[in-house]
Amino acid sequence: MDVLLQSLLMWALTLTGYDEPGYLPKIEAVSHEMLATKLCDSDYCNAVAYYDSQTETIFYDNRMDLKTDDGARGFLLHEMVHFLQDKNGEINPEDMDCQTRIAIEHEAYRVQHFFLKEHHKDTFQIDMAVAVLPSLCAEEAEQVK
Repeated sequence: MDVLLQSLLMWALTLTGYDEPGYLPKIEAVSHEMLATKLCDSDYCNAVAYYDSQTETIFYDNRMDLKTDDGARGFLLHEMVHFLQDKNGEINPEDMDCQTRIAIEHEAYRVQHFFLKEHHKDTFQIDMAVAVLPSLCAEEAEQVK
């Protein structure tokens, strides 16, 4: 797994220009139910991975095949970008407005999109996620009213 993580770290470093942190994040396979409980408010949850800045751990759905599936690796790469953002001072969970969160997600999706294109994989999911990012702040503003 370390070879895969090193490779994904190189992709992320090359495509973002962030400084190398000198170590890899921890990585842990978890059940989809655990991801849904942590990340989603509804019964339907399509989350497959997330980066926890407190523990410096990337959690991913244990159903993903990281050994052979470049699509699954793309999700891990997306979270690796968040790891680099964190280590380079871009992430402060307690003090991030909606626009900052969108910018952080947009960068991670950009890297993931490039990786998938380079591996001749479909990018529809990523394209859709990027398309809805701007609406997240509008939804947040509506909830505040």
